Amino acid sequence: MQSRLIPSISFESAKDALVYYQEVFGAADVYRFSPDAAQAKQFGLPSDSNLDDITIHAGFSILGMSFQCADAFRGKPEPTNQIDMILDINADDPASAQAAEDFYQRVSVSGTVTIDMPFETQFWGGKMGHFTDKYGISWMLHVMPWSQIKDPNA
Repeated sequence: MQSRLIPSISFESAKDALVYYQEVFGAADVYRFSPDAAQAKQFGLPSDSNLDDITIHAGFSILGMSFQCADAFRGKPEPTNQIDMILDINADDPASAQAAEDFYQRVSVSGTVTIDMPFETQFWGGKMGHFTDKYGISWMLHVMPWSQIKDPNA
């Protein structure tokens, strides 16, 4: 089976969130679509809405991982501590490991995230840290040589 999981996040303003993730997280591959008049009507948006400020679909990548987002059309988005976005990096690749170090440094000095657990070496040998961004989204950064991870199916 060929499949993948792409997290999709709802924001009050996905347009503003994209700017935040570009500035603070170094998000790349950013794209964004606003609704046309027919789509706005379908979503029940007021006829006088500024469609350029509304995001019907958008996406970005962080450390090569894809995320999608849109404005919250189902009501005000509420943060939860039930789900973490885990950025799992293969330390067998030195460039990837360094990108993760640089990423953590970038977000930690931004002043816009809460460090819940510093990015440090853990008892299993990998490095892990946890932080929460200004939208209340929980992120975990994990760096370990994938060659050292045992496959439970092997």
